[in-house]
Amino acid sequence: MTVTGFLKTARLLRLLRVIRRIEAFAEYGSAVLLLLMVAFTLIGHWLACIFYAIATIEHAQLHAPISWLDGLANQTEMYFYPNDSTSGPTIKSKYITALYFTFTSLTSIGFGNVAPNTNMEKLFSIFAMMLGCEYALI
Repeated sequence: MTVTGFLKTARLLRLLRVIRRIEAFAEYGSAVLLLLMVAFTLIGHWLACIFYAIATIEHAQLHAPISWLDGLANQTEMYFYPNDSTSGPTIKSKYITALYFTFTSLTSIGFGNVAPNTNMEKLFSIFAMMLGCEYALI
Protein backbone atom coordinates (compact mmCIF):
# COMPACT_ATOMS: atom_id res chain seq x y z
CA MET A 1 0.00 0.00 0.00
CA THR A 2 1.37 3.40 -0.98
CA VAL A 3 1.18 6.60 0.99
CA THR A 4 -1.49 8.03 -1.31
CA GLY A 5 -3.56 4.86 -0.94
CA PHE A 6 -3.31 5.15 2.83
CA LEU A 7 -4.42 8.79 2.70
CA LYS A 8 -7.41 7.87 0.54
CA THR A 9 -8.38 5.24 3.10
CA ALA A 10 -8.24 7.90 5.81
CA ARG A 11 -10.65 10.04 3.75
CA LEU A 12 -13.09 7.13 3.65
CA LEU A 13 -13.08 7.07 7.44
CA ARG A 14 -14.13 10.74 7.41
CA LEU A 15 -16.98 9.78 5.10
CA LEU A 16 -18.22 7.32 7.72
CA ARG A 17 -18.37 10.17 10.25
CA VAL A 18 -20.47 12.22 7.84
CA ILE A 19 -22.84 9.30 7.36
CA ARG A 20 -23.22 8.95 11.14
CA ARG A 21 -24.08 12.64 11.44
CA ILE A 22 -26.68 12.35 8.69
CA GLU A 23 -28.21 9.37 10.49
CA ALA A 24 -28.38 11.44 13.67
CA PHE A 25 -30.23 14.19 11.79
CA ALA A 26 -32.57 11.62 10.20
CA GLU A 27 -34.18 11.15 13.59
CA TYR A 28 -35.64 14.64 13.28
CA GLY A 29 -38.79 14.89 11.20
CA SER A 30 -38.05 18.35 9.83
CA ALA A 31 -34.62 17.28 8.57
CA VAL A 32 -36.16 14.31 6.78
CA LEU A 33 -38.82 16.56 5.28
CA LEU A 34 -36.16 18.99 4.08
CA LEU A 35 -34.15 16.16 2.51
CA LEU A 36 -37.26 14.85 0.73
CA MET A 37 -38.08 18.32 -0.58
CA VAL A 38 -34.54 18.81 -1.86
CA ALA A 39 -34.62 15.38 -3.52
CA PHE A 40 -38.01 16.13 -5.09
CA THR A 41 -36.75 19.47 -6.42
CA LEU A 42 -33.61 17.88 -7.83
CA ILE A 43 -35.58 15.12 -9.53
CA GLY A 44 -37.98 17.71 -10.95
CA HIS A 45 -35.05 19.71 -12.34
CA TRP A 46 -33.50 16.64 -13.98
CA LEU A 47 -36.82 15.63 -15.51
CA ALA A 48 -37.40 19.17 -16.80
CA CYS A 49 -33.98 19.10 -18.46
CA ILE A 50 -34.78 15.74 -20.06
CA PHE A 51 -38.21 16.96 -21.22
CA TYR A 52 -36.61 20.05 -22.74
CA ALA A 53 -33.87 17.96 -24.41
CA ILE A 54 -36.46 15.62 -25.95
CA ALA A 55 -38.39 18.58 -27.36
CA THR A 56 -35.26 20.27 -28.68
CA ILE A 57 -34.03 17.13 -30.43
CA GLU A 58 -37.42 16.35 -31.92
CA HIS A 59 -38.00 19.96 -32.94
CA ALA A 60 -34.84 19.81 -35.04
CA GLN A 61 -35.80 16.45 -36.60
CA LEU A 62 -39.51 16.94 -37.23
CA HIS A 63 -40.68 19.18 -40.02
CA ALA A 64 -44.18 19.64 -38.59
CA PRO A 65 -44.65 22.09 -35.70
CA ILE A 66 -46.22 19.68 -33.20
CA SER A 67 -43.94 19.82 -30.16
CA TRP A 68 -44.80 21.68 -26.96
CA LEU A 69 -42.01 24.08 -27.94
CA ASP A 70 -44.03 25.13 -30.98
CA GLY A 71 -47.08 25.65 -28.79
CA LEU A 72 -45.01 27.82 -26.45
CA ALA A 73 -43.67 29.78 -29.43
CA ASN A 74 -47.22 30.45 -30.61
CA GLN A 75 -48.37 31.51 -27.13
CA THR A 76 -45.48 33.91 -26.61
CA GLU A 77 -45.44 35.03 -30.26
CA MET A 78 -41.69 34.33 -30.37
CA TYR A 79 -41.57 32.07 -33.42
CA PHE A 80 -38.85 29.72 -34.62
CA TYR A 81 -37.14 30.66 -37.87
CA PRO A 82 -35.17 28.27 -40.10
CA ASN A 83 -31.38 28.49 -39.78
CA ASP A 84 -31.65 30.76 -36.71
CA SER A 85 -30.80 28.92 -33.50
CA THR A 86 -31.56 31.98 -31.36
CA SER A 87 -35.15 32.32 -32.54
CA GLY A 88 -38.12 31.16 -30.51
CA PRO A 89 -38.93 31.61 -26.83
CA THR A 90 -36.15 32.44 -24.39
CA ILE A 91 -34.25 29.69 -22.58
CA LYS A 92 -35.76 30.94 -19.31
CA SER A 93 -39.29 30.58 -20.68
CA LYS A 94 -38.56 27.10 -22.06
CA TYR A 95 -37.04 25.89 -18.78
CA ILE A 96 -39.83 27.30 -16.61
CA THR A 97 -42.43 25.69 -18.89
CA ALA A 98 -40.61 22.33 -18.79
CA LEU A 99 -40.25 22.58 -15.00
CA TYR A 100 -43.94 23.44 -14.64
CA PHE A 101 -44.89 20.43 -16.76
CA THR A 102 -42.71 18.01 -14.80
CA PHE A 103 -43.96 19.21 -11.42
CA THR A 104 -47.60 18.95 -12.52
CA SER A 105 -46.86 15.46 -13.83
CA LEU A 106 -45.10 14.41 -10.63
CA THR A 107 -47.72 15.80 -8.26
CA SER A 108 -50.95 15.12 -10.15
CA ILE A 109 -52.23 14.06 -13.53
CA GLY A 110 -51.22 17.38 -15.04
CA PHE A 111 -53.17 20.49 -15.90
CA GLY A 112 -53.10 20.14 -19.66
CA ASN A 113 -51.95 23.54 -20.85
CA VAL A 114 -48.52 22.06 -21.62
CA ALA A 115 -49.16 18.75 -23.29
CA PRO A 116 -46.87 16.12 -24.78
CA ASN A 117 -47.55 15.77 -28.49
CA THR A 118 -44.84 13.53 -29.92
CA ASN A 119 -44.39 9.87 -29.06
CA MET A 120 -41.18 10.46 -27.09
CA GLU A 121 -42.81 13.26 -25.10
CA LYS A 122 -45.75 10.99 -24.32
CA LEU A 123 -43.47 8.15 -23.19
CA PHE A 124 -41.55 10.58 -21.00
CA SER A 125 -44.83 11.83 -19.51
CA ILE A 126 -45.88 8.29 -18.64
CA PHE A 127 -42.52 7.74 -16.95
CA ALA A 128 -42.83 11.01 -15.00
CA MET A 129 -46.35 10.12 -13.83
CA MET A 130 -45.22 6.67 -12.70
CA LEU A 131 -42.27 8.24 -10.88
CA GLY A 132 -44.65 10.66 -9.16
CA CYS A 133 -46.84 7.75 -8.04
CA GLU A 134 -43.83 5.93 -6.64
CA TYR A 135 -42.66 9.07 -4.84
CA ALA A 136 -46.12 9.45 -3.30
CA LEU A 137 -45.68 6.04 -1.67
CA ILE A 138 -42.80 7.40 0.41
